[in-house]
Amino acid sequence: MLLEVKREARELIIKALGFEIEVPLEEPRQGYGDLATAVCFSLAKKLKKPPVEIAEELASRIDLSRARFIERVEALNGFINFYLNFNALAEAVVGEILEKGGEYGKGRPKGERIILEHTSANPDGPLHIGHGRNAIIGDALARILRFSGYEVTTQYYLNDMGKQLAVVVLGLRRLELDRSSKPDHAIAQVYVEANKMVEAQPELQEELSLLMRAYEAGEKEVVEEFRSAAEYCLRGIKETLSRLGIAHDLFTWESEFVRRGDVDDVVERLRSTKYAREDGVLYLDLEEFGIEKELVLRRSDGTYLYATRDIAHHLWKAKLGKLINVWGADHKLLAKQLSAVLRILGEEEPEFIIYEFISLPGGKMSTRRGVFISLDELIDEAVSRAYAEVAKRRPQESEEFKASVAESVGIAAVRFNIVRISPEKAMVFRWEEALDFERQGAPFIQYAYARATRILEKAQPPSSFKVRELTENERALVKLLASFPEVVSQAAEQRRPSMLASYLIELATAFHRFYMFDPVLRSEHRDFRLNLVKATRSVLGSAMRLLGIPVLEMM
Repeated sequence: MLLEVKREARELIIKALGFEIEVPLEEPRQGYGDLATAVCFSLAKKLKKPPVEIAEELASRIDLSRARFIERVEALNGFINFYLNFNALAEAVVGEILEKGGEYGKGRPKGERIILEHTSANPDGPLHIGHGRNAIIGDALARILRFSGYEVTTQYYLNDMGKQLAVVVLGLRRLELDRSSKPDHAIAQVYVEANKMVEAQPELQEELSLLMRAYEAGEKEVVEEFRSAAEYCLRGIKETLSRLGIAHDLFTWESEFVRRGDVDDVVERLRSTKYAREDGVLYLDLEEFGIEKELVLRRSDGTYLYATRDIAHHLWKAKLGKLINVWGADHKLLAKQLSAVLRILGEEEPEFIIYEFISLPGGKMSTRRGVFISLDELIDEAVSRAYAEVAKRRPQESEEFKASVAESVGIAAVRFNIVRISPEKAMVFRWEEALDFERQGAPFIQYAYARATRILEKAQPPSSFKVRELTENERALVKLLASFPEVVSQAAEQRRPSMLASYLIELATAFHRFYMFDPVLRSEHRDFRLNLVKATRSVLGSAMRLLGIPVLEMM
């Protein structure tokens, strides 16, 4: 709806000017209108007049007689400020939200398919918190893109040809798998012990090499060993992702591209280009693309590298749609190399969302694992802390209620605290921020939704309402509701779920303030305010679901 308001403001400017021009609009500081444009500064050179003079002339020529949402305009210091007719905007916005419900803000089908790869952790143990950041960013982006009208397939690319899985298989030949543990954790135990064995017995390196070559050659028994180990680990990884509300549409095995001959084909194509060099190994010289480090495609023993197989993988999935990859900062070089190779081959380059590292204060949360922080540990700790908070706030409730709410609050805390930070920023996961019930955390947002639900349980809004002069809190709420479609669209186009997270905090804050200072049930404006609460609840729910935050009717 705010898009319609901006369209009206632009049309008023263009009509007053008498010619087409780009009209940028922004939200000014408080007291300077509801929207403002600096178009007069860009017109100064063309019209050979000072921006202040242009703004005053233009403001005097703007005809508001047929304007729906713009109430008045004002020229100030070269800017033109627009003041909104909030009564008309409130009636239109609340009416549209109540009519469309969860469809409000949803984009029209764009006819474009996106293959979004995220998580893609090696099948040698549980996900750690870095994988968690990857998965949460990827899942939130997929939800936002789908809502915005894109056809999205989420993909997990399984590295089953690396040395890590070979170490697991070697270990499984000698060690008993602890089937009482979660599958991915049990595989990790085998991996750790097998690595110790290889370090203590260097002669096992030969068995590792034989295993890897046999798997690449497709020897049936070895393939079964590798597949069984990877699938068992993947079962545990899927459990963790499912707990976070994350599921992939497609699981693709790295080995498929070797067995089908895709890797051989792409190597021959690249070998014939001017970038190929052979000196024992086959590699690409990518200096022309500003990449100093060469990309090795094939070792001297004839085996391929992970990057080579990934090129074949990307050529395959490029046939399915536009590519977006969520990768960690440690893959920046590979991302540049892969983009250069696809350019050489005449293919569209993938989009990369590169995220920086995530840690906890003090570096680790649990001494039990020691080496890294598993995502399971992070979730369990979040749920445990949430339970303590719920028990303190709602001691009279049943254990079932406390446990259920704690699980939802804990999951929300993990997801929201990660997604609210832009991927390019390194982050420290701080519990006081994640489980903030009062200001900035997911529980604060969940509580806004539950609070709106509680109001509506006491009185249902009538089907019609009259809008009187709005309070400052009502205006803030209406303006935020009007901006939801634009925020979602921008988050999709800019690939930034963090934008929607910031919006959610603003919306929850505005609603809590409205609740505190503008009575609903005992107000003479009860009919409108009940409908405003219902509309706010609807948008809160939509935005929460797009970020994968569990929606709670009661907290």
